[in-house]
Amino acid sequence: MPNSLTFSPGVDLITEKVAVVMQDRPVIGMSAWLSDALISAKVEARDIQLVTPKTSRLTYPVRSKLFNGMFSRWVVTTDDGEYFDGLNGVRLKWNGEMFLARTPAEPGEEAEPTSDLHPDFVVKEVPHCHLQLTVRVRHAPVASLVLGGVAERLFNGLTGGGPSGWSTSEPVTQLWNPTAMTDYCRGRAPSPTWLVLSGQPGPEFKPAVGTLETRRTESGLDETITMSVAQPGLEQPSLEEIGQVVDDVADDYELISAAVVGAFGAADGTYQPRFLGMSSPMGIAAGNEAVGTKSVTDLLQVEGVKNAMAIGPAHNPALWYPIGNGQDPADWTIYANVMQKLLPTGAGEK
Repeated sequence: MPNSLTFSPGVDLITEKVAVVMQDRPVIGMSAWLSDALISAKVEARDIQLVTPKTSRLTYPVRSKLFNGMFSRWVVTTDDGEYFDGLNGVRLKWNGEMFLARTPAEPGEEAEPTSDLHPDFVVKEVPHCHLQLTVRVRHAPVASLVLGGVAERLFNGLTGGGPSGWSTSEPVTQLWNPTAMTDYCRGRAPSPTWLVLSGQPGPEFKPAVGTLETRRTESGLDETITMSVAQPGLEQPSLEEIGQVVDDVADDYELISAAVVGAFGAADGTYQPRFLGMSSPMGIAAGNEAVGTKSVTDLLQVEGVKNAMAIGPAHNPALWYPIGNGQDPADWTIYANVMQKLLPTGAGEK
């Protein structure tokens, strides 16, 4: 059970809407304290606002997990005494209850900067491409089930080596052992479990970190893998290479969905509070659950998509839609076309 927010060791301030966590480290990972703060805040219907210096960087698990609430923010402090949002650069102020975007002054009030970008957010940095994936598969909840096979396929195919370890928080403390990891998840069932996965160290491997989440559903046990892989420069893997990795997963597992996005960050896989470019879609996979009784041939015909194909077993096909190189925000239009195509018949109709 998580601590009450009042006793959560990572929380510095609690208001009616948010829990404020102050961190002053070069790299901020999903530590046990930060994870406890996030869970405790969720239980008490509050969002997390993380306050850091402008020199701090976030790991992928923190960046992808911490800021999903309405009032969640990465609050970055600056040398001039101001604050800005580390994800979008908007200037912030403290209103006594939370950090929120600055607004033009009301009549009679002292003028303050509007919600434009803080100059520290647009400082030029040399970006590196990050390949981000979310892959969900479904297992039959049987005693012989061993988790981790999907993660091994993804890490081996996209980083040059399998996962090196797993843990409930960062830094990762357990050597990679699918059986031990499965036993841990099984011991927590039917509650969901969220874990951190680490890639292999060393220059011969691409820097990578991921997460594994298990959740019981009416249809079985869903296993969701997210991961971010830092590339050596400004080039992503080819869509053919990515598609082959997703196809390998679909061949041996019941694929529910996969989403691949190109983003930008630091060479070591972390994220600075800087604007390095917009994320853009690279590909989507939809499992047989989305296919249903529809025509596969028809589903593969989507405006803007070339070389869409059926993947996985012929008797239970999934679909792979390659979209773009991960560096063109206009490709979100193609992504929307794919999602519209995959809507169940009659969905969205009035």
